[in-house]
Amino acid sequence: MKKESTAVAYPTIPIVFVSSVHPDRIPLHNTMGLAVTDLKEETRTETKVEVVGNKNDVKFYIGDEPIEKEKLRDVYRMVEIFKKESGVKNIGLKIVSRNYKIYSGSSDAGAAALVVALDDLFGTNMSKEKLADLSMLLSESSVRALYGGMNELNVDGYPKMYGKLIADEKDLKNLRIFALTFDYPTRVTAEEIFHATRSNPFYEYRLKTIPEWMAKIKEGLLLKDWDAVFMAAEDNCSNAHYLIESSGFGLRCRKKEMMNACIDVEEIRAKGLYCYWTAGGGKVINVFSWGRDAPKVKKELIKRGYKPVEYKVASGAKIVK
Repeated sequence: MKKESTAVAYPTIPIVFVSSVHPDRIPLHNTMGLAVTDLKEETRTETKVEVVGNKNDVKFYIGDEPIEKEKLRDVYRMVEIFKKESGVKNIGLKIVSRNYKIYSGSSDAGAAALVVALDDLFGTNMSKEKLADLSMLLSESSVRALYGGMNELNVDGYPKMYGKLIADEKDLKNLRIFALTFDYPTRVTAEEIFHATRSNPFYEYRLKTIPEWMAKIKEGLLLKDWDAVFMAAEDNCSNAHYLIESSGFGLRCRKKEMMNACIDVEEIRAKGLYCYWTAGGGKVINVFSWGRDAPKVKKELIKRGYKPVEYKVASGAKIVK
């Protein structure tokens, strides 16, 4: 067994938005996500796990701050699984997870980096499928960061599920992603999002339409028809936000400036340039473009007052030392 291990994982953005989950945090429907990082790969979560002492104690810090007790209970459960699998007993662990230049998706990356680091530390050599299951103890959409690239979580056989890679970072190397960030003091919690969407009378329509969106995205990837891929992704994301915003609870993930950004992207597209947007529950509008249109789209965004941060598609979680 090693004395310490460090893993990195990259934040994720929705392609098929997680709109609600079962009590065990598994999504109610199939979802898709995309792992991203900046062009220098500095946008990441880095998690270090080290053995400290011989007591069965776990200390976990996000940066310099200890995590809340509820999350720590889930981490204890996770660590005990690795101990049982490896046969290791009577050790203490110190876990430090740091986020670098992350605007949204840090919980996904943190959960993915943690299970990969623990697997390396304990020498358990678990399958990616098993690590994905464990990571969901901390984040319901962590498989997105674990697999990297564009990926799917399939829950058709609930409670059984599986994740799989749909397209890796090499397949998507020509995709350009412009992140438009906004500064708000608060955000809507995942629990509020899930409650609002489930309560909307049109939620059943969303559940029935998700297979159609996913089929269009997969077909578009197969044919390298990026227009079809991101048209479906935007439509899916727009629908999710509509359900949140029209639920009657007064919730809105997309504040006024973010709504204006979505409109701006649609207006730029109306000029004949390929570009589409998605947004999760955070404070970022992600704009997708490719080919000759991408630099023109970036110029249009700057002209309209935005300061886009360029991303690329990232790999899955991995050990760095």
